[in-house]
Amino acid sequence: MDEEKRREERIRLEVPVMLANGTGMSRDISGSAIYFVINQFIPPGSPINFFVRLEHECLDRPLHLQCHGFVLRVEAAGEKFGIAASGIHLGGLSPSL
Repeated sequence: MDEEKRREERIRLEVPVMLANGTGMSRDISGSAIYFVINQFIPPGSPINFFVRLEHECLDRPLHLQCHGFVLRVEAAGEKFGIAASGIHLGGLSPSL
């Protein structure tokens, strides 16, 4: 995606991304978008619901950030798929799943 189309700065962040039928790993994230790699194909335009697992030394356990959005594009990433999801909205925060 062209830099001009991005409205927010992306931060390189590798954290687990958990969907109902699989787990992937993020590559970067912004306030309204995420790019992650996963074993399954998710068609562009599909609604997507997932959790991002956040850990930090000051937390006694991981936090799971619930997110909703849609798949913007899909790229081949070896035998996996790179998923760009946009329109991300937070649905809640949970101390554990």
